[in-house]
Amino acid sequence: MMENLAPFDVHVVASPMDKTQMSGIAVVECSDVSAMKEFSTRYSDYKVIEDKPISLIRPDRVARTDSPPDHLDTWHLDRIFLGQRSSSGGEGITVGVLDTGVTEVAEIGGKVSGHNELNFDNWTVTPTAPGDTDGHGTHVAGLICGDNVGVAPGARVQSVTMIPGGHGSVSNFVLAMEWVRDNPEIAIMNMSAGIPGYVDDMRGVVEILENVGVLMVIATGNEGPNKSRSPGNYVEPLSIVASTREDRIAGFSSGGTMFVDNMSYPIPDLVAPGQEITSCVMDGGYEAWNGTSMATPIVSGVAALHIEKEPDILLTVLKEKIILSCVDLGFPVTRQGAGLVQFEG
Repeated sequence: MMENLAPFDVHVVASPMDKTQMSGIAVVECSDVSAMKEFSTRYSDYKVIEDKPISLIRPDRVARTDSPPDHLDTWHLDRIFLGQRSSSGGEGITVGVLDTGVTEVAEIGGKVSGHNELNFDNWTVTPTAPGDTDGHGTHVAGLICGDNVGVAPGARVQSVTMIPGGHGSVSNFVLAMEWVRDNPEIAIMNMSAGIPGYVDDMRGVVEILENVGVLMVIATGNEGPNKSRSPGNYVEPLSIVASTREDRIAGFSSGGTMFVDNMSYPIPDLVAPGQEITSCVMDGGYEAWNGTSMATPIVSGVAALHIEKEPDILLTVLKEKIILSCVDLGFPVTRQGAGLVQFEG
């Protein structure tokens, strides 16, 4: 298909077209921008995109606690549950965590059904030993399924180290998303990374995952109002920002109005607790962090609870249930979306 690359000083690095039917992409290396432009001109039937860097939406790690697990500050759980939280909610539901990896500490012991890393030599995602390259993924996993701090303690997570050390690229994202698509047990995809601004390079892969019925829950960013990150600002995922103990929108939460394809829509879709949120960390202790990264797994946990109650629920109905559950906090839609997520336990 791309048999004669020599005139453009490029070569095929990997050919996902031979491995998956999801994106139909090929990864090539170009010597410089001019070579990429020439390549794009020659293969005008294809969309040629730069493999741009994608990075962790990094939270503020504010406080460590010495409280025992059963006496932790879990205000985030109190705020979202309209009834009693179940100690086994989310049973049978798997959430794909595309992050920095996950360390299996006691809080989430036995709940990580797989650890995986990206292999670009043959365009595969392969099992690896448990581990977190930054600590972020472990905190996130705890908020999804932790015994004491998690929204859905009965759920499980599949970890993919998409952004080792907090850094990756568009190709990392594409490969990780293809892996999610090829693992039908994953009902929800949780992600707290992106590229600042509206960058449509990843939109095609997001649309395909949407079409196969996987709920994507993605943080918008921690850069404040009128800013956001892709793919969290696409229309397909649930885009999430953070609220405070006082039910205000955390100042660092990103959002605004997107103008795309002759249409406009607000970002975010909804709010979840995201300031001073306690979860597990790599050494087995607990820390409180601030970030839309903390709000996002709380929504993923809520989604797991809905799917447990209605295993055959359609993606469109699931989104509607989550959004309709929200409580209006009285802020503009570009700051709060539908409002604060709730679940009647």
